[in-house]
Amino acid sequence: MKRLIFSILLGLALFSAWAIELDYSNDSKVAAGLKLGMSTRPTLDIEIGASFRPFRYVGANASVLIITPFNSRKNFIDSIPLNGVIYSEMNNYKEGGYGVAAKAGLQFTTPAVMLSKNEMGLSLRVSPGITIPIPTNKSMLIYNYQRVDILDVDESLEENEYYSIYDSKEDFKNSGAKFCYWYVRSELVLEFEEQWEFTMGYTYSNFDLYGGSRNIKVNDTPLVISDKKKHHTISLGLTFKF
Repeated sequence: MKRLIFSILLGLALFSAWAIELDYSNDSKVAAGLKLGMSTRPTLDIEIGASFRPFRYVGANASVLIITPFNSRKNFIDSIPLNGVIYSEMNNYKEGGYGVAAKAGLQFTTPAVMLSKNEMGLSLRVSPGITIPIPTNKSMLIYNYQRVDILDVDESLEENEYYSIYDSKEDFKNSGAKFCYWYVRSELVLEFEEQWEFTMGYTYSNFDLYGGSRNIKVNDTPLVISDKKKHHTISLGLTFKF
């Protein structure tokens, strides 16, 4: 992690020393935009945010992150045996992952390299910050079923088959989840027509998509079976400066 941050800061410093600032007479301090990202979990991330830049090269940003996980079923146990004849399973696997989070951080941008007569410029931006999942601890609805051997119903049927009969349901709430996670995002920023920015970014984070349900256990069996992994995201964004 230290090497990554050092490399990003070194690249930012070298780019700043080489870059030439664009001369925008009406450069805005407030901006809003949309980012679409794909993470290694994998997820589709939609980030809607705004930033305030009191100085051209330094600012702060806040955003809402909407997370849509793909195939989250494989990250959870399929069924939990309770005794010889009863088992439980989750109502909805995707509910085990975070769906919404708030993000906040700082922005450090280099002077821009002019590409087209002061109308387009290319710069680098680094944004360290935090991610706060909402809610921190999730609740999971678990359905209990009773297995009834088919032979008890019809002796002419094959052996080793059974009916699943609904028995009850329970609501389990997670506890002990982390309140916030850190992230570092680096972006290549293309500025055009004075008020628009197109960004290509990479984010490295310790965000745990299933942190909100990782500590839930049913009959001493953890629901989440996937390991904690560092979060990598590639994103594209479009920002308008007011």
